[in-house]
Amino acid sequence: MRKLLLIFLTLLCTNGLWALTGQALLAKAKTERDPQAQIKLLNKAIDKSPKLADAYHYRADAYRTLGRHKQALDDYSRTIKLRPKDPFRYYARALLYMDMQRWTLALTDLNTAIELKPAYKKFYLARARVYQQLGKYEQAVADYEKGRRAAAKTDSVLEIMPSYIGAYRYDKALRLLDASPQTDTAAAHYWRGRIHWGRNEADEAVSSFSKSINRDETFVPAYKYRANAFKEMGELEAALADYTILISLEPEAIFYNRRGLIYEDLGLFNQAEEDYSHAIELNPKWAIAYNNRGYVRLRLKDWENAKKDLKTAVSLDDAAATPYINLAGAYWLHKKDRKQAYANLDNALKRNFKDVESLYKEDQKGWLFKGLNQTSQFRALLYK
Repeated sequence: MRKLLLIFLTLLCTNGLWALTGQALLAKAKTERDPQAQIKLLNKAIDKSPKLADAYHYRADAYRTLGRHKQALDDYSRTIKLRPKDPFRYYARALLYMDMQRWTLALTDLNTAIELKPAYKKFYLARARVYQQLGKYEQAVADYEKGRRAAAKTDSVLEIMPSYIGAYRYDKALRLLDASPQTDTAAAHYWRGRIHWGRNEADEAVSSFSKSINRDETFVPAYKYRANAFKEMGELEAALADYTILISLEPEAIFYNRRGLIYEDLGLFNQAEEDYSHAIELNPKWAIAYNNRGYVRLRLKDWENAKKDLKTAVSLDDAAATPYINLAGAYWLHKKDRKQAYANLDNALKRNFKDVESLYKEDQKGWLFKGLNQTSQFRALLYK
């Protein structure tokens, strides 16, 4: 008896839903917080009313929440076909394209939304973000200015900083940071540092990056730029310390490679070799790391392994000139092999190697060609 009662109640509920109109099912779906449950209700609404644009739109929103981008894209596109003059349909699809990092398609939809409703500020903010991703910083700044009132209570000031810096609008960027409610956060001090660095104000940049780190000891971007600033200022030990922290926070190939360069500048070639090896383990197809390890192995007089690394670098990136320079030096230093040295120098020149004067300077690449670089044949090859 209890089983029959449950079946009856289930049928009653089901029939109750089917008795609702598409609009009523849509209204019910709007109150539902679970996106899966929303989709079930909206499926029924669409079955009842196949041209109900809002049902497709809300179902697309639910799909987007669940990360089901293809279904969301299909539904947003249906709403646009049903309501081609509604700017918010294009805006919604643009936001999905942004989630998918399909920036050009997002830009097209936002352009249409702005044409249909040019006074709506949020459209400009979204387009500013897209322009920033496309590296069109001037356009991004212009759009942010148009939509700034809509951004007053958001973190968009910090979000758009790359565009102000990319467009060299340093004064305006500082004024925006000063007016921001997040002026004393790790991110805000980081962007101040970026502005000072862009203005060649190294001491002020380091101070700002340090304030950023003091507010968040795990803020990776501040360590990255402070380490770079220390290196440029010749404070190699401080740069080394920052890269060591970076590796502890995010053990990525690029940080091992950069710390290797610091070790190299300090003349600590064994430590540099070890870091380049870590970089290669993490990214075995990275030509730069092979080139750098090959170079320090030349310093360590590990000729065969140096040549092996440099040949690997060439095979991974045949367009790069530097591995050919280093390979030429390897053949000269190890065997005094003029033929191979000149052949690899010629390959470097064909790949647009320009800094030929460095090949004569002992503190640069000149040590690789000591003796050879005093010959007329060497000079004739470089200046042919």
